[in-house]
Amino acid sequence: MQYIIKFFFSFIFLCGISLISNSAVLKADSLYASGNYFEASIEFERQIFQGNAENDINRLRYKKALCYRNMKDFGRALNALQPTYFSNPNDSLYRFVCYEQALCYYLNNEPARALWKIDEYLHRSSDSTNFSVFLPIKILSLHETYKWNEAKQSFIEFIELQQFGLEKETALKLLAAELYSKKNRPRIKSLKAAKTWSRFIPGSGQIYAGKSGEGITNFLINASVLTFAGFQVYNGFYITGYLVGLGFFNKTYHGGMKRAEVIASQKNKQHMVEFNREVNQEIISIIDSK
Repeated sequence: MQYIIKFFFSFIFLCGISLISNSAVLKADSLYASGNYFEASIEFERQIFQGNAENDINRLRYKKALCYRNMKDFGRALNALQPTYFSNPNDSLYRFVCYEQALCYYLNNEPARALWKIDEYLHRSSDSTNFSVFLPIKILSLHETYKWNEAKQSFIEFIELQQFGLEKETALKLLAAELYSKKNRPRIKSLKAAKTWSRFIPGSGQIYAGKSGEGITNFLINASVLTFAGFQVYNGFYITGYLVGLGFFNKTYHGGMKRAEVIASQKNKQHMVEFNREVNQEIISIIDSK
């Protein structure tokens, strides 16, 4: 009788723990669904600390990462997923975790690592039928690394995986060829070239990067400062010429080189955003037309 009583109370205790745990997870899910991502992330973290089963912990880490991603804290989302490990790469959760990591790497301006994560999933998982969901991220990451031919091939692969009729598939492939033609690709400015131009001719780097007015202004400022320094030295005001004139010239000269790199980088980003927006629209229209 005593053994029965002990078993009864043990069963009640274990059920109570299970109910409390499920209730906490439901609370975290409810907070997430209502948009309270920070509070939900804390609840998921508490469940991770109290959890034991590896699969449950991985699922909680995934949900916690979703919270951070929705808060646009992509670095913390990646940190939340960092400890996850799947001994079975065909686990359905493995695909979701890999997708989230690839997406967060891309959003965190780490396109090369996003491509690495996608390749890792493709090599580890035998379920290639789900690979199409990774292709939009792969295409955009290839854009950021200026791998236009690979991006074009991935776009064509994405079209083929949609299984359209021959006529529509052919039309979309022609669209891809036009989209990735040299005339339509973003005109990427070399940061090194912008800096080098400014090193030899102050202001020319800005002109190369697309800011002619700023480049001309920078050239005139540098020329004026250098003229002032020469005039002071010529008239015997060596301290003024060296310390004031050449000191100021040193700042405007090196500042101009850095500014040329910044302008080139900003221009590249602007062109890339416009090109990615166009490609995104095409991808969405392809998905919607299925």
